[in-house]
This record gives sequence, structure tokens and C-alpha cells, in this order.
Amino acid sequence: MSKKWWAVLAVSLFLAGCSSSNASEDGGDRTIKIGVTGGPPEEITEIVKEEAAKEGIELKVVKFNDYITPNRTLSSGELDLNMFQTKQFLENYIEDRNDSLAAVGTTYNSTYGIYSEKYESIDEIPEGSTLGIVNDPVNIGRSLLLYEEVELLQVEETDGLPKLNDIKENPKKFEFMEIEGPLMLRTLGSIDAGVVASTHAIDQGINPLEEAIYLETGMEFPMVVASREEDKENPDYKRITELYHSEAVKAFIEERYEGVIVVTDDPFQDE
Repeated sequence: MSKKWWAVLAVSLFLAGCSSSNASEDGGDRTIKIGVTGGPPEEITEIVKEEAAKEGIELKVVKFNDYITPNRTLSSGELDLNMFQTKQFLENYIEDRNDSLAAVGTTYNSTYGIYSEKYESIDEIPEGSTLGIVNDPVNIGRSLLLYEEVELLQVEETDGLPKLNDIKENPKKFEFMEIEGPLMLRTLGSIDAGVVASTHAIDQGINPLEEAIYLETGMEFPMVVASREEDKENPDYKRITELYHSEAVKAFIEERYEGVIVVTDDPFQDE
């Protein structure tokens, strides 16, 4: 067999193995693998999958049970996209891991709430109580801001999100326990109150509007569709992001989540 034939074969095999991102740009295969976590990210993405199919895009949804693997799997090329994290969480991940991921655009805002198995209102939480905060750098800050919003403590003004050592007033001498977000609900029996993402509550069959003793207001922590940096402008990836703003998705979110989750105004406003 000639060297020329081997060269042609090698090129052919390389082209056949190109990722879906390259293929989608030239009108070929439009199959996209997207990683999500359970609850609203998965539920909403299933509606996006249906809408994408109408446009000839096959969206394969891969579910994860943690908040590290979806980014690692995206970086390695096993996924094309993921949608499970806030913009702030992604930015912190990129800085911490020196990883080349990027936000394609935003999808929706989801609330966090304060939950307790012992008390029915914020005012009932006594001096010296143990309060749960979510243990990653972004959500430590978000937890503290939520406790500040209900006047349980005060934090110093900072350029970014506050840390535990930024607490400047803690008049009721609360103790703080750092807990992984998905485990907070299971831990409520051993603490006095804890901060829980509405997405986690919904995934466990809990209605935040009925069970939270307080839901945050006005905080902007938009969820994002993420890709590898070099694929950020892929037209099919941008179209998937736009479909999170489709009328079908908006109708589903309004009916299913009753204001606990709200679609962002413009997916590409901050990108």
C-alpha cells in the first residue's frame, strides 16, 4: 500500500473524528452533549431538548450528581456544553483551576432560601444557633449575604463576595458550619437553620414557597450555559442558549416554579 494512500486515509480518519462543534458549523452532524445536575437544570433542559429537535439539533442530556465533574468532563471534551452553575461559580472555577471554559450565555435566575426544621420564622432563631452555609467560595458569600438580608449579621463591604472573616457584626453570636450544597437539607436536623438552593429543594420534592422560612430577593446569580473557550461562538451552542429563553421554556418555568426561577432578560447581555 502506497505512502500516498496512507496519508489520505489518515486525513480521512482525522476528519471523521472531529467534534460535533466543528461539524455543526459546516452543516453536518448537529448532536450536542450537555451536562446538567438534577432538579430544575435537568427539567428545563429536557424542554430545551424538545425545542432543539424541532430545529434539527439532537441534544443529549447527561446528568451529574456533583458540581465538579460537569466542568472537568467539559474540559476533557466528553461534553460539548453544561448548564448547572451560576456565572459567579463558573468564573471562580476558571480562576481556581486555570481552566479554559467560558459562559456562552445566561439562562435563568434561581433563588436561595433559609430553611429550618426547628423554627418557623427568622425571628425565632435564638442566640448561639448554628447556621449552615454552602461551602464553596461563591456560595459562602451568597449565604452570608442572605443572612445579612434578614439582619442576622452584617458583613464588610468587599470588592467581591464576602468571606467568613468579613463578618463585622454577629450580635447573636451565631456559629457557622460549612456544608456541601446538596447535603444541606439532610443536615438541617443537626443545625438550627441553613441556606439551600431552590434547585436542590425542588429536586428533593420540596416547594420553596411553602417550606423556606425566607427566600432571597433581588440577588443576581444567573445560571449559564458553559462551553470550552474556543467553542464559545459556535452557532448551535448559542442557539441552545437562546432556547432556554423560548416561549415553551418560559411557560414551563412559570407554571412549574411559580416565580422561584425566572428566565434572564437577555442571554448574551453580559457576554
